[in-house]
Amino acid sequence: MSGMKQISIEQLIPGMFVVEMDLPWYRTPFLFHKRLIRDVETIGVMKQHGVQSVTIDTAKGLDVQEAPLTPSAAPAHSVENLDSALSASVTSIDSHASTLSDGGAQAIAASVYTDAQEAMERIFADLERGVPPTPAATKIIVGGVVDQVLHSRNELLLHSTFLKVKQFDRSLGAHALDTTILSLVVAVESGVDPADYEHLGMGALLHDVGYVRLPRNLVRKRDECNDSEQRLLEQHTQLGITVLGEQSGFHQEVCRIVMEHHERCDGSGYPRKMKTVDISPLAQIVGIVDLYDKMVSRRGGRPAMIPHDAVRQLFLVGERGQYPKPLVEAVIRSIGVYPVGSLVRLNTGEQAVVVGVNPEQRLKPQVKITGGPHGESYPNPEQVDLSLPSQDKVSRTVLRVLDPVQERVNIAMYLGDVTDQAA
Repeated sequence: MSGMKQISIEQLIPGMFVVEMDLPWYRTPFLFHKRLIRDVETIGVMKQHGVQSVTIDTAKGLDVQEAPLTPSAAPAHSVENLDSALSASVTSIDSHASTLSDGGAQAIAASVYTDAQEAMERIFADLERGVPPTPAATKIIVGGVVDQVLHSRNELLLHSTFLKVKQFDRSLGAHALDTTILSLVVAVESGVDPADYEHLGMGALLHDVGYVRLPRNLVRKRDECNDSEQRLLEQHTQLGITVLGEQSGFHQEVCRIVMEHHERCDGSGYPRKMKTVDISPLAQIVGIVDLYDKMVSRRGGRPAMIPHDAVRQLFLVGERGQYPKPLVEAVIRSIGVYPVGSLVRLNTGEQAVVVGVNPEQRLKPQVKITGGPHGESYPNPEQVDLSLPSQDKVSRTVLRVLDPVQERVNIAMYLGDVTDQAA
């Protein structure tokens, strides 16, 4: 039977989805108590920190009755039984994971995102009170995001885009989290050493902490500043390093990201007008993602740019030599030529909203078909992966990108439909 169930830590196995532990989060190394248990090492860490019972959601993971025979339950000295139990465990978990609905995966992504955003808001609230972030707290947030990026990147990007479209003026914490998610996606796509994921994530989360040391009104109007105000705003990189310096333990690469994420390969950036070879590659990833996120976000009186137009702008900054072309290509592979949230016209005349990307086939995203060729709205939008053969034998391709404002389409309504199904 699906639902919540409290079990002892001894009953917990990989494949179960935990929604709550019997200890508060600050007494464990887990900022995110809601998680799919993927390995026995995680259970071991929970035991080491005194977790004795957990609540699982059997709708999102294995139930106790589904739990296969564990090695500890096998007869002593029975190699055959041990191997059989391990094999059964892996088969059962893989089988359950393959049957989880897209809504279940989206619900997990939304839960991880919500927890991370709440943690980021706490960090920025503490900064306002003069309390700098600690490396330990930042690592916990990054760990949860990295795990989600590696296993459910589309779902995480979808939820991030939904909130970006829905909310008028996102906070520094929300921008930091969105930058972190996409930076890690780009890192995976571009072959960055996994050992650097943590440093990249921490630097992305903290890249704008220096803004809290500047006048709030100036930060709010940062897209409409005069020259003297812009020079003051540019001090946020050095101020960010000052903030990090108030706590020991931040890795040099994290500090370099905070300091160098506005540098450009052609020397046009700030604060030091560095050139390509001198700029941290991780800082370049955060810099270009930061640029993209700002373009597609509404802020102050400035409307958001259509995602497809923002992709074209990224291509142009690569052509101008502000970022390495391989990095620009990696970003476009990550977000797609038609990023999540784009409104498009198909060759069939139908209207659709992009809800997922296919990195290997950038021109064939996953879409939700919302309207017919004659302007009629579909009461039950159909989700289609354009990279796969169509069940109705109609070959669909993207014809052009549309402006949601001109078409009077509320993109959030269709992205929200996906996230609502997952809730």
